[in-house]
Amino acid sequence: MTTTVTKRLAYTIWVLVTAAALFSVARAARSQGARPKSELGSDYFPLSVGNTWHYAIEEHSRRTSETVTWRVTQREVDRGVLVYHLWPTPAQGDDTLDLSVVHGGVLEWSSERFVLKNPLHTGDRWSDVTNDARGKGKLDAFEVVSAGNSCSVGDHSFDDCATVREDDDANNVTSVTTYARGVGPVKYVYFKALRSEEVDTVLTIKSWEVH
Repeated sequence: MTTTVTKRLAYTIWVLVTAAALFSVARAARSQGARPKSELGSDYFPLSVGNTWHYAIEEHSRRTSETVTWRVTQREVDRGVLVYHLWPTPAQGDDTLDLSVVHGGVLEWSSERFVLKNPLHTGDRWSDVTNDARGKGKLDAFEVVSAGNSCSVGDHSFDDCATVREDDDANNVTSVTTYARGVGPVKYVYFKALRSEEVDTVLTIKSWEVH
């Protein structure tokens, strides 16, 4: 009888020790695992005054190589919403890019269209009707080509990227923008016409300063 009890006790102890060891391994694996992927569009386009992105420009039609710098120059409250103003140097037109982080994602303030939406998943689609003077009433359609994947752009590699395609009826152009979480836009590809596959201009990130 004593031998049987001892064997059962030993078996019970072995089971408990094994279970505790497996639990510890699982907990350690979770704690050392990859950081959860973001689903917030705003995490892919951090906005703060002073944030700066430097790009190399390749214009296929002109075979020239140039650079441009986009910087968040100021912020203001408009109708109760915090709006960030981005300017390019050298200038690429008369207008700023005005962005705001709202509940639904990252909104282009002047046209009232979302450039990034929450949550951000591969295959997501949305569209907005343009309300500004450039093409009032025309459709601007977006599609998340991929999200949450690593990517390489130029000399840089990023752990978590989102790529968004835009078909802009107002400007008769299709573009594909790649964003890196915590960095911002790292690549812009503009095509020659709406839904064209012929590349016209590519902006590739060279360096950035994000706060």
